[in-house]
Amino acid sequence: MYLAVAGGSLLLVSGILRMRAWMSAPRGEKPSSATVPDVSPEAPLPDFRRALERLEALLDAANEGDWIRARSCFQEFEHFMRALPSPGLKHPDVSVALIDFFNLYRVQLERALAKEDVTGTVFACNQLGDILWDLRGQLGQAPLPELGRLWYLGRDLQYWSEMGDEKMIRLRLLGLVKVWNDVRPIVSTSTGRELIAQFDELLDQLHAARAIEEYQEIAPELEEIVRQLEVHLSSKSAKR
Repeated sequence: MYLAVAGGSLLLVSGILRMRAWMSAPRGEKPSSATVPDVSPEAPLPDFRRALERLEALLDAANEGDWIRARSCFQEFEHFMRALPSPGLKHPDVSVALIDFFNLYRVQLERALAKEDVTGTVFACNQLGDILWDLRGQLGQAPLPELGRLWYLGRDLQYWSEMGDEKMIRLRLLGLVKVWNDVRPIVSTSTGRELIAQFDELLDQLHAARAIEEYQEIAPELEEIVRQLEVHLSSKSAKR
């Protein structure tokens, strides 16, 4: 009998405690859990390919002194790059520093165009082109990131040769050799042997150069051969 009374008392106390907890809890309260913030739909990525094409056209226009066309190309470039990827949950591989550098050189290019400064325009365009290739690589949109690096190093070597800075020329030449060693095996097919021979010969000429004037004469050939390499590698990818 005593056990029955004790058991009944325990049940009564337990019921009272449960009732008090239920009455003190806010109505409609759900069990506590970690809340996940709503993520807004992802904005479309920039059209990197067309943005790079506009930079190419802008460079051509600036070198020809056609500043009206150059500024028009810049407006089109801005249009294609209006939706920059935001580093974070959606794009964890995108570098925050890279986006900062993009904004820096975009402003520099805008100022160079306003001043009709060819040298400043060439430098800013080349930096932006390299950043766009890197962004494509980080977002998995660049089939061969090393190709973008060849573009950048070749043009930067040409820029520093025009500036007469032999130290920077040597640095860019070392970079070219390193990247070319990575790209060379990919190009080494029956149809790419001639391109390999041309690029190797050009590097030999640059290594043998001893005067700024020699670099200035050789460096512009890099752009044409890199263009041929891009066409070759694009056609090779298309056949797969």
